Amino acid sequence: MIEQVALTWVHLSDMHFGHGEHHARVERREILEALIEDLRSMSAHVPGIDQVIVSGDIAFTGGARREDEYAEARAFFDRLASSLGLDRDAVLLSPGNHDVDRSPALDDHDTRRWLDELRGGHSIEEAFASSADRQRLHARFGNYLQFSADYGPAFDQPGATATQGGAPLFWSTLVDARQDLRIRICGGNTALLSQDDDDHGRLQVGLSQLRETVQPDGGQDVTILVTHHPLDWCRDHDVLEPRVRRWVDLHLCGHVHRAESERYEHGSGGGVIRITAGALHEYDSGARRSNEAFTYSIGAVYADSGHDLWLRLWPRRWTRSSAGFRVDPEAVGDGQLYVDHRIASRRREAPRPAGRGGGTGAARPDGDGATELVWALSERSVRGIGARRTAYPLDMSIAELYERGLYIDTGLRDIAGGGEAGLGRLEDEAAGDRCVLLLGEPGSGKSVAAYALLRMIGRHRPVLAIRASDVIDLLDTDDGTSDLSLALRNPPSGDPAARPVIVVDGLDESLGEVSNTGDLLKGIVRLRADGPLIVTCRRREFEDRLARQSQDGIFDSIYELRDWRPEREFTEFVRRLVGLGMLESDAVLEAVSASSALRSLARRPLFARMLTFLSGGDVSAINDRVDLYSEYIDKLSATSDAALRNAGCAAVVPSRRVWVEAAWTIFANGLLHEDRFSLGAVASLLGGEHRWDSRCFARSLGQLCDQWRVAGRVWTRFVHYSFFEYLVACRYLDQVTEAIERGSTQALAEALILDLTPEIRHFLVGELRSAQVPGYTRALVAAYRETKELGHGEARVRTAGNLIAYLLSRVAPDAGRALRELLDAEPDMWLQQSLLWGLCHIGDDEGLGMFVRRSRASAEWRAWNRGYLMYYYGDLDRREDPPFIDHDRRRSWGRTRERSIDFMSSPGYERDIRPQRRFLDLYSLYDYAIWRDEELGRAEAEVTSKVLDGLWRGSGIDSELLLELQAMHAVVCRPWIEDSG
Repeated sequence: MIEQVALTWVHLSDMHFGHGEHHARVERREILEALIEDLRSMSAHVPGIDQVIVSGDIAFTGGARREDEYAEARAFFDRLASSLGLDRDAVLLSPGNHDVDRSPALDDHDTRRWLDELRGGHSIEEAFASSADRQRLHARFGNYLQFSADYGPAFDQPGATATQGGAPLFWSTLVDARQDLRIRICGGNTALLSQDDDDHGRLQVGLSQLRETVQPDGGQDVTILVTHHPLDWCRDHDVLEPRVRRWVDLHLCGHVHRAESERYEHGSGGGVIRITAGALHEYDSGARRSNEAFTYSIGAVYADSGHDLWLRLWPRRWTRSSAGFRVDPEAVGDGQLYVDHRIASRRREAPRPAGRGGGTGAARPDGDGATELVWALSERSVRGIGARRTAYPLDMSIAELYERGLYIDTGLRDIAGGGEAGLGRLEDEAAGDRCVLLLGEPGSGKSVAAYALLRMIGRHRPVLAIRASDVIDLLDTDDGTSDLSLALRNPPSGDPAARPVIVVDGLDESLGEVSNTGDLLKGIVRLRADGPLIVTCRRREFEDRLARQSQDGIFDSIYELRDWRPEREFTEFVRRLVGLGMLESDAVLEAVSASSALRSLARRPLFARMLTFLSGGDVSAINDRVDLYSEYIDKLSATSDAALRNAGCAAVVPSRRVWVEAAWTIFANGLLHEDRFSLGAVASLLGGEHRWDSRCFARSLGQLCDQWRVAGRVWTRFVHYSFFEYLVACRYLDQVTEAIERGSTQALAEALILDLTPEIRHFLVGELRSAQVPGYTRALVAAYRETKELGHGEARVRTAGNLIAYLLSRVAPDAGRALRELLDAEPDMWLQQSLLWGLCHIGDDEGLGMFVRRSRASAEWRAWNRGYLMYYYGDLDRREDPPFIDHDRRRSWGRTRERSIDFMSSPGYERDIRPQRRFLDLYSLYDYAIWRDEELGRAEAEVTSKVLDGLWRGSGIDSELLLELQAMHAVVCRPWIEDSG
């Protein structure tokens, strides 16, 4: 087995589905069944398969004579992919001459004359330049394009070669392979002019097609070209061949029904390895050929110990004697399963161009292999973060934002010292070999700041951006042979001062992926030994999941990204946009200046960018964050719909519905891995219900998501995670509305069984308030009761009941009646507490009195109440099932204590929060301290005293309850009361 494999594929060709009568079909089924069985048996000898690559002649007549040609092909490819554990997006198809529907040229004289002229010598570039001629080309592949739209590049970002709503005639996809390699797989079309058995020398590819697919300046490490015909079948062979030898490393083809692999050199020392797959079906199924040989191959790109790149090829041949596939003895040496070819990679001939992702701008120093490796990884890190898109301008990556002068310098606040600094402070920290934590709220610009930091440090020192999951992988693979492991274990030139700066970007995105968050911190401690370290994380996720375990000095410094100031950073951003012609005017500045709500939104960089996207409309109507997201998604959906209609994808509009359904499918099925999801998996789950065209579905999501290919899978990431959270909330809103309209609550109850993050809850509450759904209260009450009948277990019933109590208390106009009705029939103590908290939130005196009476009478009641708050604020593991019980006095309640005080001291707390809820906040806080025999600090005592004073001033709460609360206050704030009096 290869240890440093980057990418592995199966290469198939010439299956001719639909050819022949009964005997041919039986023969083809037998061979293809044997192929699947052979792949199973080969799994012990080859790495896991990432891609299925098919070099044409899938059908026999392009689906013109038999309607089931591509239906048979689809059934086989789906079964093959499933047997390999792959989705449809891992199957990459290029057409052959038998995938051409030849009837248009036979039936239409003008088309025939046009085709004869091109086959006779007119340049195909003229056809590419004519919209009418392009339509003629598309028409010849109509059935093939409809079939192939469900596979491979149909899931990638649409390019200029895409047809109107279908799959592309030719394509290019960039794969982020293992070993930190970027491998471009290019689907060329040599069959554009195929028509009969006299194709040799009459076909054309066109230089524009070759350059568009191969993209020689695209920054890839390895280029794989896939065509049906060998290039010597093409009239423009003399133009293509020297460029293919210069631009391409591997050329996979078929057509000649002969399996072989050979290397072609050119004078400069480079060259291309051509792999011909052979065929999986012959023309003459009724008569045996003496040279009959059904073949396919398995290929892998791998790196040796010196980081040189190789192709390993396992050629497989079907034999009649065994009725199965065996190693092809004509293609490998005696006793061998495979043959190796060295790849003339251009990886280290020169620094990679900046490309879309941008580059560091630093010249690589001369040095040994370790130096080259770490600088290559450094450049890759910069490109990786730089390729992400931003909320506005929509079509611009972070790198392009930076290059166009739209990056606004990020301010920092020192958490410990309280002072402010620029991003350059982190460069100084790295120079001092320190470990730094950079916190930020959602939308505060952590990724943009990380990219700027990479560029800044990368001018003179390598810098590696890794995901938090890589931290765990490095911890588990002490003797790892990946490029990243080797780079960290072997400092360039042995100089510790030249060790790379490691940036762990988005620690919060991996918290849901690990069973023990302590492992992440172990990995952080371990990485500290390899060089200076900078870690970015959402502030809340850090406080909830990691802060308790990182009190032992893991981080030398902690900084927080500072908000934008409307009159400074936001104004500068808008004026730069206007200067570049990306905004018609700076009128949005006046609207923001006149509205306190907009000024508050403009402080967060993400929200500021969203406001600039909406600036052509009336932004003054936006009052809060939910309004902003609603307007933004609506406008973006309208923009997307227009683009989809122009691409012939009207069947999947409106885009908003596609986005909502996709987000819900991801959320309900747990498909997020860190911040990404498999586009193929989501498309497969939605395809059965909606039958959306795969390419159009990918185009629609591409308006809101970044898409990229890793090995055999297309991964997708929302441009910002909060868009995903908002769309999930919209799906909940839709389910409430649908349940009311249909008079059915089962679907709503099923949805509410899934617990919601605080962010999704906030979005949902805002949307429900805006929608003012008639019958909302009745639907939630019915759903509450329905959850008890679904048979999902006590924990799920409690989760759903808690959420429903929350939603009733935040939105329902008649929440008091509904909550009391449910409370009267509720025997479960956990849900009783949830309902009483809801009643207190809406200002119900009876609910408050009942809660306090139960607390006086039951220590268990108080322990369950404390436990829930510790779960909510992050002192208890959020992955546990309710109830949550605080029964250990030694357990820290620091997050609950800090968050409670922060909440009580927030602006508008006394104005916006009902007295009964404020009473319960204080009562619960005091109960923690009294049970643990602790006292509050001076600052905490000042906050709670102010809240308590406010309750005494006309709150209407029973004086007996207030006296009890006053007595609890006296116990936990005794030193400060004595000092004051």
